[in-house]
Amino acid sequence: MAQSHKKPPRKTLRPRKGDVAIDKAVYDAIRRAMLMGRLLPGTKLKEPALGRVLNVSRERVRKALHRLVHEGWLEAVPNRGTFVPALTIGEVREIYDVRTMLETAIVGRLCAELGTAAAQRLKAHVAEERQAVRTDDRVRLFGLSGEFHVLLAELCQNEQLTKLLRGLLTRSTMHFSLAAPERFQNCAGPHDHADIVKAILARDAKKAAKLMLDHLLGLVEMQSAWQPPPSPMRLEEAFRGIAAAKRPL
Repeated sequence: MAQSHKKPPRKTLRPRKGDVAIDKAVYDAIRRAMLMGRLLPGTKLKEPALGRVLNVSRERVRKALHRLVHEGWLEAVPNRGTFVPALTIGEVREIYDVRTMLETAIVGRLCAELGTAAAQRLKAHVAEERQAVRTDDRVRLFGLSGEFHVLLAELCQNEQLTKLLRGLLTRSTMHFSLAAPERFQNCAGPHDHADIVKAILARDAKKAAKLMLDHLLGLVEMQSAWQPPPSPMRLEEAFRGIAAAKRPL
Protein backbone atom coordinates (compact mmCIF):
# COMPACT_ATOMS: atom_id res chain seq x y z
CA MET A 1 0.00 0.00 0.00
CA ALA A 2 1.46 3.28 -1.09
CA GLN A 3 2.22 5.69 1.70
CA SER A 4 0.66 9.07 1.47
CA HIS A 5 3.05 11.90 2.06
CA LYS A 6 1.31 14.85 3.52
CA LYS A 7 3.01 18.17 3.27
CA PRO A 8 3.55 19.84 6.63
CA PRO A 9 1.37 22.89 7.12
CA ARG A 10 3.00 26.13 6.07
CA LYS A 11 4.19 28.38 8.80
CA THR A 12 2.81 31.87 8.71
CA LEU A 13 5.66 34.34 8.86
CA ARG A 14 4.89 37.17 11.19
CA PRO A 15 6.83 40.42 11.36
CA ARG A 16 9.29 40.37 14.21
CA LYS A 17 8.93 43.03 16.88
CA GLY A 18 12.34 44.40 15.97
CA ASP A 19 11.30 44.80 12.32
CA VAL A 20 8.12 46.60 13.29
CA ALA A 21 10.07 48.96 15.53
CA ILE A 22 12.57 49.76 12.76
CA ASP A 23 9.82 50.35 10.19
CA LYS A 24 8.15 52.75 12.60
CA ALA A 25 11.46 54.53 13.24
CA VAL A 26 11.92 55.11 9.49
CA TYR A 27 8.35 56.37 9.16
CA ASP A 28 8.78 58.65 12.18
CA ALA A 29 12.09 60.03 10.92
CA ILE A 30 10.66 61.07 7.54
CA ARG A 31 7.53 62.56 9.07
CA ARG A 32 9.61 64.37 11.71
CA ALA A 33 11.78 65.99 9.02
CA MET A 34 8.60 67.12 7.27
CA LEU A 35 7.06 68.58 10.42
CA MET A 36 10.29 70.41 11.20
CA GLY A 37 9.99 72.21 7.87
CA ARG A 38 13.21 70.67 6.53
CA LEU A 39 11.75 69.20 3.34
CA LEU A 40 10.47 71.74 0.84
CA PRO A 41 7.30 71.22 -1.22
CA GLY A 42 8.10 69.41 -4.44
CA THR A 43 11.08 67.54 -2.97
CA LYS A 44 11.47 64.10 -4.54
CA LEU A 45 12.14 61.44 -1.91
CA LYS A 46 14.41 58.82 -3.45
CA GLU A 47 14.65 55.44 -1.78
CA PRO A 48 18.43 54.90 -2.22
CA ALA A 49 19.34 58.36 -0.89
CA LEU A 50 16.97 58.09 2.07
CA GLY A 51 18.27 54.60 2.82
CA ARG A 52 21.85 55.91 3.00
CA VAL A 53 20.95 58.87 5.19
CA LEU A 54 18.74 56.86 7.56
CA ASN A 55 21.10 53.88 7.52
CA VAL A 56 18.39 51.39 6.52
CA SER A 57 17.52 49.30 3.47
CA ARG A 58 15.60 50.61 0.47
CA GLU A 59 12.81 48.16 1.31
CA ARG A 60 12.24 49.79 4.70
CA VAL A 61 12.23 53.24 3.11
CA ARG A 62 9.73 52.04 0.50
CA LYS A 63 7.35 50.76 3.18
CA ALA A 64 7.52 54.07 5.05
CA LEU A 65 6.91 56.07 1.87
CA HIS A 66 3.93 53.90 0.93
CA ARG A 67 2.41 54.45 4.37
CA LEU A 68 2.95 58.22 4.19
CA VAL A 69 1.35 58.33 0.74
CA HIS A 70 -1.61 56.29 1.99
CA GLU A 71 -2.09 58.71 4.90
CA GLY A 72 -1.91 61.74 2.61
CA TRP A 73 1.40 63.16 3.84
CA LEU A 74 3.19 62.47 0.55
CA GLU A 75 2.16 62.26 -3.10
CA ALA A 76 3.04 59.40 -5.45
CA VAL A 77 3.26 60.44 -9.10
CA PRO A 78 3.13 57.50 -11.56
CA ASN A 79 6.44 56.91 -13.38
CA ARG A 80 8.04 59.83 -11.53
CA GLY A 81 8.32 58.97 -7.84
CA THR A 82 7.23 60.15 -4.41
CA PHE A 83 7.14 63.85 -3.59
CA VAL A 84 6.51 66.24 -0.72
CA PRO A 85 3.16 67.90 -1.57
CA ALA A 86 3.29 71.39 -3.02
CA LEU A 87 0.32 73.61 -2.16
CA THR A 88 -0.27 77.01 -3.72
CA ILE A 89 -1.37 79.79 -1.40
CA GLY A 90 -4.69 79.69 -3.22
CA GLU A 91 -5.16 76.05 -2.18
CA VAL A 92 -4.17 76.92 1.39
CA ARG A 93 -6.78 79.67 1.49
CA GLU A 94 -9.45 77.30 0.15
CA ILE A 95 -8.60 74.69 2.81
CA TYR A 96 -8.78 77.26 5.60
CA ASP A 97 -12.01 78.67 4.19
CA VAL A 98 -13.60 75.23 4.66
CA ARG A 99 -11.96 74.82 8.06
CA THR A 100 -13.32 78.17 9.19
CA MET A 101 -16.88 77.18 8.33
CA LEU A 102 -16.52 73.82 10.04
CA GLU A 103 -14.60 74.78 13.15
CA THR A 104 -16.60 77.86 14.11
CA ALA A 105 -19.70 75.65 13.97
CA ILE A 106 -17.93 72.92 15.95
CA VAL A 107 -17.05 75.18 18.88
CA GLY A 108 -20.61 76.51 18.86
CA ARG A 109 -22.00 73.00 19.22
CA LEU A 110 -19.55 72.15 21.98
CA CYS A 111 -20.58 75.23 23.93
CA ALA A 112 -24.11 73.88 23.95
CA GLU A 113 -23.43 70.17 24.47
CA LEU A 114 -20.06 69.74 26.25
CA GLY A 115 -20.12 67.14 29.01
CA THR A 116 -17.81 66.67 31.99
CA ALA A 117 -15.65 63.97 30.38
CA ALA A 118 -15.20 66.03 27.22
CA ALA A 119 -14.24 69.08 29.27
CA GLN A 120 -11.56 67.04 31.04
CA ARG A 121 -10.13 65.88 27.70
CA LEU A 122 -9.86 69.47 26.51
CA LYS A 123 -8.11 70.58 29.70
CA ALA A 124 -5.70 67.65 29.51
CA HIS A 125 -4.84 68.44 25.91
CA VAL A 126 -4.10 72.09 26.66
CA ALA A 127 -1.85 70.96 29.54
CA GLU A 128 0.09 68.75 27.10
CA GLU A 129 0.56 71.66 24.70
CA ARG A 130 1.90 73.85 27.51
CA GLN A 131 4.35 71.11 28.48
CA ALA A 132 5.58 70.85 24.88
CA VAL A 133 6.13 74.62 24.86
CA ARG A 134 8.07 74.48 28.13
CA THR A 135 10.34 71.72 26.81
CA ASP A 136 10.67 73.40 23.39
CA ASP A 137 9.52 70.20 21.65
CA ARG A 138 8.57 71.66 18.29
CA VAL A 139 7.60 68.38 16.62
CA ARG A 140 5.46 67.31 19.58
CA LEU A 141 3.77 70.70 19.63
CA PHE A 142 3.06 70.45 15.91
CA GLY A 143 1.39 67.11 16.46
CA LEU A 144 -0.63 68.35 19.42
CA SER A 145 -1.70 71.46 17.53
CA GLY A 146 -3.29 69.40 14.79
CA GLU A 147 -4.74 66.92 17.28
CA PHE A 148 -6.45 69.77 19.12
CA HIS A 149 -8.58 70.64 16.11
CA VAL A 150 -9.39 66.98 15.46
CA LEU A 151 -10.28 66.53 19.14
CA LEU A 152 -12.88 69.29 18.89
CA ALA A 153 -14.52 67.42 16.01
CA GLU A 154 -14.33 64.08 17.83
CA LEU A 155 -16.12 65.56 20.84
CA CYS A 156 -19.07 66.31 18.55
CA GLN A 157 -19.36 62.53 18.13
CA ASN A 158 -19.72 62.74 14.36
CA GLU A 159 -17.40 60.33 12.55
CA GLN A 160 -17.83 61.92 9.13
CA LEU A 161 -17.05 65.37 10.50
CA THR A 162 -13.91 64.07 12.18
CA LYS A 163 -12.77 62.28 9.02
CA LEU A 164 -13.32 65.41 6.91
CA LEU A 165 -11.41 67.67 9.27
CA ARG A 166 -8.54 65.19 9.62
CA GLY A 167 -8.15 65.13 5.84
CA LEU A 168 -8.07 68.93 5.64
CA LEU A 169 -5.45 69.08 8.38
CA THR A 170 -3.20 66.59 6.62
CA ARG A 171 -3.26 68.74 3.50
CA SER A 172 -2.46 71.96 5.34
CA THR A 173 0.02 70.75 7.98
CA MET A 174 3.00 70.60 5.61
CA HIS A 175 2.63 74.20 4.50
CA PHE A 176 2.11 75.28 8.08
CA SER A 177 5.28 73.50 9.22
CA LEU A 178 7.29 75.46 6.67
CA ALA A 179 5.87 78.86 7.61
CA ALA A 180 5.77 78.52 11.42
CA PRO A 181 8.58 80.26 13.33
CA GLU A 182 11.26 78.31 15.18
CA ARG A 183 9.56 79.02 18.52
CA PHE A 184 5.85 79.63 18.92
CA GLN A 185 3.27 79.44 21.64
CA ASN A 186 -0.04 78.78 19.97
CA CYS A 187 0.16 77.44 16.41
CA ALA A 188 1.50 80.90 15.51
CA GLY A 189 -2.06 82.27 15.55
CA PRO A 190 -3.27 85.37 17.44
CA HIS A 191 -5.28 83.36 19.97
CA ASP A 192 -4.07 80.16 21.53
CA HIS A 193 -5.98 76.98 22.10
CA ALA A 194 -6.27 77.63 25.82
CA ASP A 195 -8.34 80.75 25.13
CA ILE A 196 -10.67 78.81 22.83
CA VAL A 197 -11.09 76.06 25.43
CA LYS A 198 -11.77 78.65 28.13
CA ALA A 199 -14.57 80.14 26.03
CA ILE A 200 -16.04 76.68 25.36
CA LEU A 201 -15.99 75.78 29.05
CA ALA A 202 -17.72 79.08 29.80
CA ARG A 203 -20.31 78.13 27.14
CA ASP A 204 -19.71 81.44 25.40
CA ALA A 205 -20.45 80.36 21.82
CA LYS A 206 -20.01 83.82 20.30
CA LYS A 207 -16.58 84.33 21.86
CA ALA A 208 -15.41 80.79 21.06
CA ALA A 209 -16.38 81.20 17.39
CA LYS A 210 -14.65 84.60 17.19
CA LEU A 211 -11.47 83.23 18.77
CA MET A 212 -11.44 80.28 16.37
CA LEU A 213 -12.06 82.53 13.37
CA ASP A 214 -9.22 84.87 14.34
CA HIS A 215 -6.96 81.92 15.06
CA LEU A 216 -7.45 80.36 11.64
CA LEU A 217 -7.22 83.68 9.79
CA GLY A 218 -3.95 84.31 11.61
CA LEU A 219 -2.60 81.02 10.31
CA VAL A 220 -3.56 81.92 6.74
CA GLU A 221 -1.86 85.30 7.07
CA MET A 222 1.31 83.70 8.41
CA GLN A 223 1.45 81.13 5.62
CA SER A 224 0.71 83.71 2.95
CA ALA A 225 3.84 85.61 3.97
CA TRP A 226 6.12 82.56 3.72
CA GLN A 227 8.82 82.62 1.06
CA PRO A 228 10.79 79.50 0.11
CA PRO A 229 14.56 79.63 0.73
CA PRO A 230 16.82 80.17 -2.29
CA SER A 231 18.01 76.54 -2.20
CA PRO A 232 16.66 73.36 -0.58
CA MET A 233 18.37 71.83 2.46
CA ARG A 234 20.72 68.96 1.72
CA LEU A 235 19.22 65.59 2.64
CA GLU A 236 21.94 64.91 5.22
CA GLU A 237 21.16 68.22 6.90
CA ALA A 238 17.41 67.65 6.77
CA PHE A 239 17.76 64.43 8.74
CA ARG A 240 20.50 65.55 11.11
CA GLY A 241 19.71 64.33 14.61
CA ILE A 242 16.79 62.15 13.52
CA ALA A 243 18.45 59.19 11.77
CA ALA A 244 16.38 56.01 12.06
CA ALA A 245 19.06 53.43 12.84
CA LYS A 246 22.60 53.28 14.22
CA ARG A 247 23.55 50.41 11.93
CA PRO A 248 22.33 49.32 8.45
CA LEU A 249 19.03 47.41 8.66
